[in-house]
Amino acid sequence: MPVGPQDPARGVLDFPRALQAFQLDRRPPRPELSPWIENYWEVVWNLPPGAVHRQTNLSHVAFNLTAEDGAWLYGVPGPTFVRELRESGRVFGVKFHPGAFFPWLGAPLNGLFDRRVPLTEVLDGWEAWAPLVDAEEDFAEKAAVTDAFLAARIPEPPGEGRRCVQRMVEDRTLVRVEDACRVLGHSVRDLQRLFRREVGASPKDVLRRYRLMEAAERLAKEPRWTGADLAISLGYTDQAHFIRDFKAVTGVSPEAYRRRQGGVHEESPP
Repeated sequence: MPVGPQDPARGVLDFPRALQAFQLDRRPPRPELSPWIENYWEVVWNLPPGAVHRQTNLSHVAFNLTAEDGAWLYGVPGPTFVRELRESGRVFGVKFHPGAFFPWLGAPLNGLFDRRVPLTEVLDGWEAWAPLVDAEEDFAEKAAVTDAFLAARIPEPPGEGRRCVQRMVEDRTLVRVEDACRVLGHSVRDLQRLFRREVGASPKDVLRRYRLMEAAERLAKEPRWTGADLAISLGYTDQAHFIRDFKAVTGVSPEAYRRRQGGVHEESPP
């Protein structure tokens, strides 16, 4: 089923407005693939001649495979992912859980940070995947052929990097790297080394991204939240630090973003 405005935005900024420009579908993988794969997704758009939609997303600490004019591997993106949509098109993707792509590649992931590379340059024997997807028109069928393709290539289970990043993403009480190290049983240096190898982003980056993602979700869905309230609830030591972080990735202050969800535009991204 297509995603609607009341569904979780999961980092898609200005979510209701975005869904007016494109259709987004998400679908879980078959159960045996769920330790590695978070979901399959597809974006389809058909814009009027000359129209441009510029979409900004807060990036997950996740690898994605995409089928769009070939097959591509996206490493963990930078803090924001921006794409301009024109005319018409569609992209089908496979989103891995944070820390769960490492077993498929079997090599350190930090060298793929914020990079897009042809899939066949990093994974041998995957030439058939994109043609299988392209041969199907229906999103569910694209997901089904991808299920079958991936199920025939299941690697080792996700390791320590997946366990650690999952705890950090899900446990909102962990607001500093030192907090995470204490709970996870690693020194700061060991955790940083583990994340470079198996996650593809730093522990500090993980904590910051998901706090800001949660902030954007709350501001969009719960207008009662203020910048000061969010700063406290997300573990920031002061409101000014939170505002700087939020504005650095979204281009606007938390208050301006909250107003913008109701149709008031007092600030615009640079």
